[in-house]
Amino acid sequence: MTLFRRHMGRRVTAVGVAVALLVLGLAAPAYAAAPTITSFLPITGPVGCVVTITGTNFNNPNVTDVEFDNINAASFRIDSGTSITAVVGTGTTGTGAVEVTNADGTDSLAGFTVASTTCPTITSFTPTCGPVGTSVTITGTNLTGATSVTFNNVTATTSGNSATQITATVPATATTGPIRVTNPGGTGSSLTNFTVAACPTITSFTPTFGPVGTSVTITGTNLTGATAVTFNNVTATFVVNSATQITATVPATATTGKVKVTNPAGSATSTADFVVSTVHSRSITLSLKKHLVAKGNVSVGDAFTACAASVPVKIQRRVSGNWKSVGSTTTTASGSYSKKIKDKAGKYRAKAPKVTLNNNADICSGDKSPARTHKH
Repeated sequence: MTLFRRHMGRRVTAVGVAVALLVLGLAAPAYAAAPTITSFLPITGPVGCVVTITGTNFNNPNVTDVEFDNINAASFRIDSGTSITAVVGTGTTGTGAVEVTNADGTDSLAGFTVASTTCPTITSFTPTCGPVGTSVTITGTNLTGATSVTFNNVTATTSGNSATQITATVPATATTGPIRVTNPGGTGSSLTNFTVAACPTITSFTPTFGPVGTSVTITGTNLTGATAVTFNNVTATFVVNSATQITATVPATATTGKVKVTNPAGSATSTADFVVSTVHSRSITLSLKKHLVAKGNVSVGDAFTACAASVPVKIQRRVSGNWKSVGSTTTTASGSYSKKIKDKAGKYRAKAPKVTLNNNADICSGDKSPARTHKH
């Protein structure tokens, strides 16, 4: 049975059921329908060119395949039930039909020609959101000679054009939708929308490093209404303090990477990485030898030896209720130390301070030894 006969059979059956339901006084259900193509533009373009296909039933059900002369489109987007944006795929040659398919059928329209014109392409744009008046940098190919740039079909002013970059200003009546660039060779369209709304920005965060559980203050703009904060793509808990500040907690599985804030308009990513540090717990011991020599050892709980070697150690004596430093030294590669100090009776302790290593990736915890008493 031909595709046409099968399609007509489905339509006759659907009409018959609908009539029967109307006779019985029941509401007729909505039936799926095969797509139809009424036109497409441009009708000529090279591989990579964006083609706008117009027709019906593109989302009833959704179109699942678009082809140019029997070659799959590189990508496509269903803009509405009557419009699809598709990119001519690699390997497409000559002149042939544009074809769209959904679960209910296929339709095609002849007349698309692959030619060596310089159709523009859009690979990215930044920022991805912003209010009217925002300056947007559009990156792609074949942008030289652009005659038009639009934001959801509203014409924008441009400046600083080159073969790979155009700067455009979001026009006064623009709404959220695709960006399109047109030159004599055709039209290129972004496959993602530019959101016309105030997107968030991140100007800084503090501290810039710390272990899991660290409270981080993020500063920026348009942070009210934030829906997500991530540390290197791991979701964090957070509190929005104001339009310019968020407090977030470094989540359990986070690793070193960018901080990202998302609100309904879009996302902002920090330029710098937040360094997720590993904390190495360590302990220090103290013993006092005659004529007074302070000796001891710094050990690390997880055997991270860098936190035991070359540790600055302070020897402190209790004086008038306070601890006063009476000597300092540095541990050996194995973590041991020895320091001769003035022979005075009293209570002593050794102290190893908290230090960071490897560009803040490792934190050696601080520790104080138990107090030791020296008598003459």
